[in-house]
Amino acid sequence: MKTGGSPLSRRRRTILKWSLFLVVVAVAVAVDLVTKDLAEQHLVLGESQKVLPFLYLERTANSGVAFGLLGGRTAVIVVANVIALLIVGAYVFLEPRAVLAGLAGGMVVGGSLGNLIQRLTDDGHVTDFLKFPHWPNFNMADVFIDVGIAVVVLGLLVDAVRVWRAGRRTPTSQ
Repeated sequence: MKTGGSPLSRRRRTILKWSLFLVVVAVAVAVDLVTKDLAEQHLVLGESQKVLPFLYLERTANSGVAFGLLGGRTAVIVVANVIALLIVGAYVFLEPRAVLAGLAGGMVVGGSLGNLIQRLTDDGHVTDFLKFPHWPNFNMADVFIDVGIAVVVLGLLVDAVRVWRAGRRTPTSQ
């Protein structure tokens, strides 16, 4: 039976988890805010520039969340964001896999904070500037949030497969 390791190894995992979390949060916030600033400096609102056949730079000001939902309801969005940050914080705290928690949690929190910071300092709007054909504009904060959630889901799937495989094993006959 696994006991979780010695107190020293648990302490190291905890330090690794929270260090990784803080670094990823800082990188995600910095990348998000810098790229939004660059988009604001170099793209006129509504301007579109083709980068690749499937990727455009197209600056928009979004007062909503994903797909423009809740547009103009800044207070509701901010409250929902704070609640989501608390839930992700609880996930990071409870997740025993240090690297998974640090990376995934850091990406989701960093992306959420990037959008929250801009929303609170820019009249309730966030700058979206990445565009795929037939898809709403988005920004790097959205990328970090989506990738972080995908990492959490993959971690849960790995756990589910592990449990399923363990249940299929039968004790050897004597």
